[in-house]
Amino acid sequence: MELTAVRPHIAVLSHSEGFYTTKRLMEEARAKGLEATRIDPTRVFISVDADAPVLEDGRPLPIPDILIPRVGATLTEWGLTLLRAMRGAGAWSPATPAAMALAQDKIGSSIALRAAGLPVLPTVAVREPAHIDHALEELDSSGFVIKRPRGTQGRGVMSAPDRTGARALLEGLLVEASVTLAQPLIELESTRDLRVLVIGGRAYAACWRNAAPGEFRSNVHLGGQTEPAELDASTAELAERSASAIGLTTCGVDLIETTEGLRVLEVNGSPGIEGLETATGQNVAGAMISSMVVDWGSC
Repeated sequence: MELTAVRPHIAVLSHSEGFYTTKRLMEEARAKGLEATRIDPTRVFISVDADAPVLEDGRPLPIPDILIPRVGATLTEWGLTLLRAMRGAGAWSPATPAAMALAQDKIGSSIALRAAGLPVLPTVAVREPAHIDHALEELDSSGFVIKRPRGTQGRGVMSAPDRTGARALLEGLLVEASVTLAQPLIELESTRDLRVLVIGGRAYAACWRNAAPGEFRSNVHLGGQTEPAELDASTAELAERSASAIGLTTCGVDLIETTEGLRVLEVNGSPGIEGLETATGQNVAGAMISSMVVDWGSC
């Protein structure tokens, strides 16, 4: 993939340069001769009437040509607001604020995926404790996964071995959250899921993420281990269609094995790439930068 002759300024919207993915994206941008900087969302503020709308320590920040959002659950709303402000001032981004927000919304993204005809896990969303028993009956499962409506890296995801445990978790979460989700607990021989990275709308690479002993969540941040996975045509198509349904061109698509085939777990607008680079040996960060520069040059 050839880069455009014009060398854009790339900025990564990220809380820390020490994060693996942030560090790798900046390394690869600089290796390609590009200017790469980081914008810390906790150190800036917005001035709507200013020509340069984002300021750090009272000084206007230069608007980058390409802004890569690395928006985690703890700074979702503020990160999306910054993304919106900088796009409005002329920065190009591989993801719109609307698509990033939809990816963060677990029930909204499930609805969008299902509407696109994609296989998703049965999911119920509960707002009132009076509806818990009926909702769990809808799932027709012996075990359950309970989730907060937003969250990344496995945070806010719990399992319950039976309906009594699921009811207790849902009741507890509804005290602090307006909506809580439940899904069936998939119990196969191995506790793993398949992470497919989509770059520029195309499935690029995949790895299995295996949960740590005693853990049902396979996230690398929770001790999960990765191994390379073959990416066949049907799985690649499923990942690409999932990304398109959420409105993202570069993202992680997480799939889970069931007795009825692969189902879509979620689409991650700010995917970590450490496990994928470790498992496959591929320069994922370099591929992401190259794709973004080409897309920026053609917009």
